[in-house]
Amino acid sequence: MDDLRQVSIKKDLGRLIAHALPAKLTFDQACMREGGFNEYHVHAIINEVVISNLSSADHWVQASYAHPALQDAPDAEKGKVKRGRRRELDFHIRPTKQCQGGSLAIEVKWTTSAHSTWRTILADIYRLKLVAMAEGETDCILVICGRQQEVVKLVQQIDVASQARALGSRRYLKPLRLVSMMGEDSGGSSFRPIDENGKFLGGDSVRSKLPLRTNGKRWVPESVKATLLGESVVGKNRWATAVWRIT
Repeated sequence: MDDLRQVSIKKDLGRLIAHALPAKLTFDQACMREGGFNEYHVHAIINEVVISNLSSADHWVQASYAHPALQDAPDAEKGKVKRGRRRELDFHIRPTKQCQGGSLAIEVKWTTSAHSTWRTILADIYRLKLVAMAEGETDCILVICGRQQEVVKLVQQIDVASQARALGSRRYLKPLRLVSMMGEDSGGSSFRPIDENGKFLGGDSVRSKLPLRTNGKRWVPESVKATLLGESVVGKNRWATAVWRIT
């Protein structure tokens, strides 16, 4: 281990992604490329930002990475056979064999995709939290990109669903916050996936996207903290991106 070179990932990479995405989308739209806007286009922009701020000698950048922490426990598979592809992160960046240091996990949502709903965003948040729990040196970030009103709508839908669990006049903290786009005074928040009433935020469809433990139950984090790293809105069409660190 002493022969390994210590490397690190820029702490402001999340902020750089938040500012680069809407700027590049605005540029591409000016070049008549809007017809090609989709999840893959957004992923390509993020990949370009990431590799431009890292050395290939220091870090591996893997897309669609089947992280071990997101897979069913071996014993659980005996009773419940999982079909289909393994659970994946959109991006996973880790040191090469010659280096040591922290890693980075990224989940991305393009708001116009049929796969981008408030429930699938919650599933991404929970998965990132599980990765953070399994690997203490891994930084985990969530990226939501699209038109401003669509980004805001998804964030608000998560808040409404979370608050619907509360009894009486009880108010929960918003799971995700936006400072410039929604006028929040802070970009940090925290919440419990299962509240004191035993209600799970997201329902069975979200729970089914989480890995099975050896006891046959889904691995649900006890608490989640989301810290806003950056947000940006660019151009007449209000392309927007928000990035949170999940811990």
